[in-house]
Amino acid sequence: MNIMHAYKFKSSVINGGRPFMPEVIEIDDSYVTFRKKKSLFSALHSISIPLKNIVNIQVSKSGYGVNILIESFSKSSILGKGFSASEASEIKKLLTS
Repeated sequence: MNIMHAYKFKSSVINGGRPFMPEVIEIDDSYVTFRKKKSLFSALHSISIPLKNIVNIQVSKSGYGVNILIESFSKSSILGKGFSASEASEIKKLLTS
């Protein structure tokens, strides 16, 4: 029996995220997935990157919160804004281990 681990992180208004439309980063055993809505009435935008294809992770302070940039071999990238410093360090730790 395989046990699948999944972690979910949401941006917060307190950390500079958008109200009513948080950005979500989900990490499971195979993929990192980013989800966000551009506006209340738009469709959900989603991008997934296989963990084995991640080449760079940058964490940068921005205003009250932290931004996370995740880049892959295929030139696709994820930019999450409005996360706490502890969430960002946990995301980086999960993706680099």
